Amino acid sequence: MSETQSITEPKVENSVNGSAAPEHQADASAAAPATKAPFIETLRERGTSWAGVAIGYGRIALEQAARVLDRTAGKLGELQEKLKKGDVPAAEGAR
Repeated sequence: MSETQSITEPKVENSVNGSAAPEHQADASAAAPATKAPFIETLRERGTSWAGVAIGYGRIALEQAARVLDRTAGKLGELQEKLKKGDVPAAEGAR
């Protein structure tokens, strides 16, 4: 008997180790897997769905950032060429 188990609780033999457990505890543990599985499956589906959405947004953000960096690199290359040719004074290129 456990410390929290009362003397008056009916006992049901546990099939796992043969020890006695309170009757309501045995019934609750038998019903738990049946009600738990759909809930856990729903949480898993929702989590997977939201992860897919977040990954999609992350991909879009990175693609846009890459395009901006590509344009910036192009502008810097143009400025570098103008500076080499002497078309733009060095002070203007610094702005």
